[in-house]
Amino acid sequence: MLTDILSHHYFWLSFFPIAVLTSGFWLLYFDRKDKIQEPLVLLCLALIAGILSAIFFLFFAQKIELQNFLAKVLGEELFKMLFAILVIESVKQRFRTMSQGIMYGFAVGLGFAMTENIVYLTNIYDTSQFTDAFWLTFQGRFWTTTLLHGATTALFGFFYAGAYLSDTLHKGKKESPLRVFWYLPKIRHLWQFFTLHVARRHLLFSHFPSLKGHTARAVLLEGLWGAILLHVLFNLTLNWSQPILAFLIVTAVMWSLGKAGDRV
Repeated sequence: MLTDILSHHYFWLSFFPIAVLTSGFWLLYFDRKDKIQEPLVLLCLALIAGILSAIFFLFFAQKIELQNFLAKVLGEELFKMLFAILVIESVKQRFRTMSQGIMYGFAVGLGFAMTENIVYLTNIYDTSQFTDAFWLTFQGRFWTTTLLHGATTALFGFFYAGAYLSDTLHKGKKESPLRVFWYLPKIRHLWQFFTLHVARRHLLFSHFPSLKGHTARAVLLEGLWGAILLHVLFNLTLNWSQPILAFLIVTAVMWSLGKAGDRV
């Protein structure tokens, strides 16, 4: 499928430029609003990582003929999470605030969305050419789906940066949160991430400046769980034919992340 898209005569003239402009707009917009502006080269590398995550997911989904709605959401978020971890682990020594984790996660999500947008635009063109359906698909993905993929991975980046910057259980400050997966989980910690304990205390209702007292494992799993829940809610909203509500949901999440990101 990707080979056919790359060889399509409108790939460089239409599909690729549109997808780049869509992702680039949101990346630059939120980076300029962030107090700590990251080097554009590093953000572009994160964007490329997101593109690779989408390519690997598309091959995986095609190989196993993935069709189930929930399985696709889970697969997309898992692949984005794995590549976001690679990016964040590579640049984590730069972290001073959670907002930096948000931006790198956001860039990975936009890279994923960029590849997905190219696939969708190609499919729409093959069925209806450059008609209203094509441009409506472009506008819809610009304002909703592109921002969704950025927001869900930004949410995970927020949790990852928080686990890295905080002196959480079983790890010290400025230490990779991945090492806590060597410790056996406790029922209390599993319950915390399923009930979004960290999000309720640090993102939604209260504003504690540190994640101390949590295990980094619970924080990371909650970041993935929160991304999955947001993705499912977004898709259900679109199925209810409420694109404006879907846009408001993801912008509200990005606004909340922006407010929370500078507290560490």
